[in-house]
Amino acid sequence: MKKRTEISTQDYVAEYYEEQRYHKPYARCYHDWWTQKMLSFVSCRGRILDNGCGTGILCEALLGKELEVVGVDISFKMLVYARKRMQRLVLGDSQRLPFADGAFDLIVGRSLLHHLHNPAHGVAEMARILRAGGEMLVVDTHRSLISAIPRLMANRGKHFSEDHKNMALLELVRIIGRHFIIDTIHCFGYLAYPIGFPDIIDIGKYLPFAVPMTKILIKIDELIAHIPLLKTQSWGVMIKATKRENLP
Repeated sequence: MKKRTEISTQDYVAEYYEEQRYHKPYARCYHDWWTQKMLSFVSCRGRILDNGCGTGILCEALLGKELEVVGVDISFKMLVYARKRMQRLVLGDSQRLPFADGAFDLIVGRSLLHHLHNPAHGVAEMARILRAGGEMLVVDTHRSLISAIPRLMANRGKHFSEDHKNMALLELVRIIGRHFIIDTIHCFGYLAYPIGFPDIIDIGKYLPFAVPMTKILIKIDELIAHIPLLKTQSWGVMIKATKRENLP
């Protein structure tokens, strides 16, 4: 069986992201909420890197703001779609970022680290190109009781490379904490989360009044995210961190 590399996998799924994941109204409803939730944790100012930008949907949420946003992705086909939304795009590997030290004020990695062969290298690179005191926000997989088996089964499909992984929160905290002061950890994604991935399994098409139902499930998810113990059993986690001042 031919090894599924990350580049070939991302090139393969680019059209699925554009035409299904971020196109179907109920799935897009979830991702728009997710994106706005992410951005609520950071100060959107200065020079911003969308690290692993994919098709560029993060940039849509920043339109109208006086910001310099740069997108980088390892997949050329992803960047073809991102060109519809972003002007400054770079083809590059997030484990060897093609930018100068201290070049950015904010770095966002939306669903990035679990795709990297070595997530620790990816975090170190983000620390290198971020100015001292700059902000980083990563949103990634979270290995929990509800996510472990579904993600293990999904990894067998063509939508995931050999490097795809379901990361534990403690692992994320460990590799981020080497370079950053962790400010916020927010677990998210419970009942509504699977609706956001119709390219993998299209749950939304079975829901009556899919968009209103998605919004209701998001509200329930937001309540669950405040319940001790239960909130830790999420599909995803958002971690906002600040680069340590004593790092170069």
